[in-house]
Amino acid sequence: MIRKLRKKFIMISTFSVIAVLVFVLGGINMVNYYNARVEIFSVLTMISESGGVVPETLYYRSIFGEAILTQETVYSLRFFSAYVAEDGTVHNLNREQVTFIREKEAQDLLQKALKAKKEEGFLRNDSQIFAYQRTESTDGKRSFYVIMDCTRQLRSTNMFLMFSIWTGIIAILLLFLLLTWFSRRAVAPMVRNMEAQKQFITNASHELKTPLAIISANTEVIEMTEGRNEWTESTMEQVSRMSELISHLITLSRLQEKEEIEITQVDFSAVTDKIAEEFRVLAEKDGKEYETRITEGRMVKANETALRELVSILCDNAVKYCTEGGMIRVTLEGKGHGTILTVSNTYPEKEDMDYSRFFERFYREDESHNSEKKGFGIGLSMAEKFVEMFHGKISVHYKDGMIHFVVSF
Repeated sequence: MIRKLRKKFIMISTFSVIAVLVFVLGGINMVNYYNARVEIFSVLTMISESGGVVPETLYYRSIFGEAILTQETVYSLRFFSAYVAEDGTVHNLNREQVTFIREKEAQDLLQKALKAKKEEGFLRNDSQIFAYQRTESTDGKRSFYVIMDCTRQLRSTNMFLMFSIWTGIIAILLLFLLLTWFSRRAVAPMVRNMEAQKQFITNASHELKTPLAIISANTEVIEMTEGRNEWTESTMEQVSRMSELISHLITLSRLQEKEEIEITQVDFSAVTDKIAEEFRVLAEKDGKEYETRITEGRMVKANETALRELVSILCDNAVKYCTEGGMIRVTLEGKGHGTILTVSNTYPEKEDMDYSRFFERFYREDESHNSEKKGFGIGLSMAEKFVEMFHGKISVHYKDGMIHFVVSF
């Protein structure tokens, strides 16, 4: 259990940091890419408005506002422009601002931009990336295109993205190693509390056995000498209840101590059928209807002894808390590749009741603690622990006047 606790601590901490890194680094990269895009197309807009030449004063926009490009930056711009007719014919191709783009390559890029049918976007030519912008000419028969090399800007953006990814990966790995190293110290106070609690339960349970045995023996002597009466019967009943509670406490404590138990293929149908039939007599004796629907041959991976205890707890719970003259139903059926056990009993519906609290240890629906019944607490807590050991799920819900405990494997 301690190992599982450490694993949960490490995994939760790691996933929390991953979520923060993805949010922060992802946000930074999105802003960086958006800013580069805004700058590129703002420059293309000014060049287009100047008829394909660099204006005397060239502004560019960014998410941080406007700025003037320096002369050195202006000289580094590489672009060409042309008019393209609807049939794809290129007119007035101006390549004064480029030296590395041949006329055929320029024609090919213009055709790609024409096929894209968008006013602006990006084009690829081998390892180079170009941004283009289209504006309508005054005669309405041709389109004016400006295509600019933006490989450097976008490569910088991509490099920053790769740097962010590797930084995040390295940070996560370092964090994972540190968490693994310090996890023992981090969970140590909780582990000590858990160990102290389990030790207290075990010690207290063993210490209580002696006075209970003495009380039981003394009561038996009184019954032998003076005969049985309502007081001795009540005493023996309370001794029996106390002994059963102690037994459950010890079992639950031992379950928490075990990291692993032997898991094998168990005939869930046979186990359920046998346990359910044992409780039929008790139910019918109290005048309650008892119904079983068990599909044969359902196999599950579990510990047979613990599985028997699980079914016994649920059936015992149903018999005890079924309303007078009510119905108890035990069903076992296959669903897909899994198996579902449902133990139901009629139960009075109560407003604002959180049925999931029945799995809490020592929880009692009767807050006054005056009920003669033991309450849901310890038994269902054990059942939940058994199900967790078998990697299954247990839940409870209320429907059509009945409370249903559902176990799925």
